[in-house]
Amino acid sequence: MAKPDSRTIASLLREYAHRSSLRGGNPYRTKAYLRAADSLTALSQPLDRIIAAGALTRIPGIGDTIADIVRKLYESGTHPRLEKLREEVPAGVMELFAIPGLRPDKILKLHQALGVNSLAELEAAARADRIRPVKGLGASLQTKILQKLAIARSGETQLHLHKAAALLEHFREARASRVFARGNRR
Repeated sequence: MAKPDSRTIASLLREYAHRSSLRGGNPYRTKAYLRAADSLTALSQPLDRIIAAGALTRIPGIGDTIADIVRKLYESGTHPRLEKLREEVPAGVMELFAIPGLRPDKILKLHQALGVNSLAELEAAARADRIRPVKGLGASLQTKILQKLAIARSGETQLHLHKAAALLEHFREARASRVFARGNRR
């Protein structure tokens, strides 16, 4: 079996972060996982070389705990905790993270209160006016969901400036720590 590349591991780490957040996990830890995933996406060296060199913790945003998760994801393509989290929430619910600004607590409430398990079900619930009466969701969220779905459908989604700046900063930090340097030369 071929080992996954850094983008695949970053995707799994994002899934791990989102699923943990649905479980009510520490929001700072979730952000740390997401930052680490961004750093993995920006790698210029193959992940296997970095792991073999024991240099995971030199990647910006990756400490010992996240490095252990990344190693397990790399070695087996999954993580025991991720598998447990996958059992708790259907895969379709993860699609709801594609809606900008839709927080994990709202996603969980949509899933639990209305049985929403996909973007299509979310749109159907919003159009059928089923979100508005749910305590903690309301008319405002229903309207925002319909607007954001329309924007996504029109193809107007772009990388937000703050996210692009964060990716650039990760690259600069990694460059400074020589993780990206070819043959450790500047």
